[in-house]
Amino acid sequence: MVNPLSPSATEPQRRLAGTFLLVILSAFALGLSQTPARAQSDVGGGDLGACTLRDHVYTCDGAAFQKALAAATAVKVETHNADGVARSQLTNLVTKKLGKTIAAAGSPADLDFLLIPTSETGVINGAMDADLGTLRVYTFGPDGERGHLLWAENFSGMPNMPWPAVVHGVILQFQSRFHIQ
Repeated sequence: MVNPLSPSATEPQRRLAGTFLLVILSAFALGLSQTPARAQSDVGGGDLGACTLRDHVYTCDGAAFQKALAAATAVKVETHNADGVARSQLTNLVTKKLGKTIAAAGSPADLDFLLIPTSETGVINGAMDADLGTLRVYTFGPDGERGHLLWAENFSGMPNMPWPAVVHGVILQFQSRFHIQ
């Protein structure tokens, strides 16, 4: 008889759970890739960049974002607090998938990638669907301050989804939208 708590008994269950989570996140990414990004109400009227805010929905110009992304060489990566999971996955996206360098602290950057959870009072899309996290990309102003919003990628899902799954989901959704391998 095999002990149900032994590593050999729980490994297939973990693998199955991981595969299931990946399938769910992929379905979210593909299903949401054509939807406008819903916004948190943090900017009073929107930016003058490639995104405009209307009725709590950001509408962003994908072509303008892709042009700015192609021209960028050094970027800043930001997450909430000391979030190692989000910082690691966002850094991997920026350096390995997009081919950009991370700007050293105090050095100028072309773009600012910000990955944060959506507030607890985020937009509820349905009975079991809530905005959970957002990846936003900003320009930098002449004095090194955050500039205009170029892109807003929001991820929605089950309200109790663990943060690492949300991080993975929003990055996967962003990659899918822009066909990033």
